[in-house]
Amino acid sequence: MRIPLAVFLLVAAFAAHAQTTYRWVDKEGKIHYTDRPPAPGEAAQVEKKRATQLGADQTMSYTLRQATADYPVTLYTQADCGEVCKQARNHLARRGVPFSEKLVATEDDLKTLRALAGEGELIVPVIQVGSKSAKGYLASSWDSLLDAAGYPKANGKADASR
Repeated sequence: MRIPLAVFLLVAAFAAHAQTTYRWVDKEGKIHYTDRPPAPGEAAQVEKKRATQLGADQTMSYTLRQATADYPVTLYTQADCGEVCKQARNHLARRGVPFSEKLVATEDDLKTLRALAGEGELIVPVIQVGSKSAKGYLASSWDSLLDAAGYPKANGKADASR
């Protein structure tokens, strides 16, 4: 009797670990988080996120869960971004900030990014923290946005590398 129960619990744990979450924006601009993709034509933008051991809710601190829920982070990059985008990704990883990355590749992606970052010269990477954003990678500017949103510093500890 115990072996089938143990197998069931093991399978359930793996299924919970591999859960996929969808973040999508409807036609009126409202953001939704669901475990199922939206119906065709219902969403203007969809992002699929797979929970990882580091990013799964049960392993995040309460502060990080709150910041992630209230102020999700999106990193906008381009294929030719190179070293500066790598530095930006590493910065977010050092702070332990869960983020989704959007590769700007189509004309629609470019329009979305221009609406977010404003007109003028388009400089990537662009970070969006909730409704606020910053063009280009400048560590102090990014840290100000993340601090204001309540993200912990370096997984809840002060970052000694600064």
